[in-house]
Amino acid sequence: MPAGTNFGEFRMARTIALVLVLALAACGPRTAAGRVEAGPQFWRPSTTKDAWRIAGTLETRRVRSGLVSRPEHEVFITVNGQVAMHGAMPRDRTVEFAGRAEGSAVGAICTPRMVAQATLQVTCIVMVAYERATSLSFTAGTTPPG
Repeated sequence: MPAGTNFGEFRMARTIALVLVLALAACGPRTAAGRVEAGPQFWRPSTTKDAWRIAGTLETRRVRSGLVSRPEHEVFITVNGQVAMHGAMPRDRTVEFAGRAEGSAVGAICTPRMVAQATLQVTCIVMVAYERATSLSFTAGTTPPG
């Protein structure tokens, strides 16, 4: 602390600086809460004549963390309208999901990519019985979906 400075003044200045930094952080772009859908894709297994409708959603919610909030994402992948796989989707690493649909093992590898400060793009490669069925793409950004 510089000579001649009152300790109370120093503490007040430090508190004001901290409040300003937190206020600026809260005013930056934020990923909006909501649900974005990947358009349905159709895939026909070799063992059946009926095509499967594979679709999905990426749900984003804002979670309080002290004075600010942070986004949390969750992926849901459906087969013929039924949830086959779901789980948390981190913003910084690839994740794998596994499940069952129509009596077959299904899996997905989902990769996130930050395309802007508050915009997350997720691409999921969906596999059925270790065969690539389709890919789904989701984008969560600053504009609330729908």
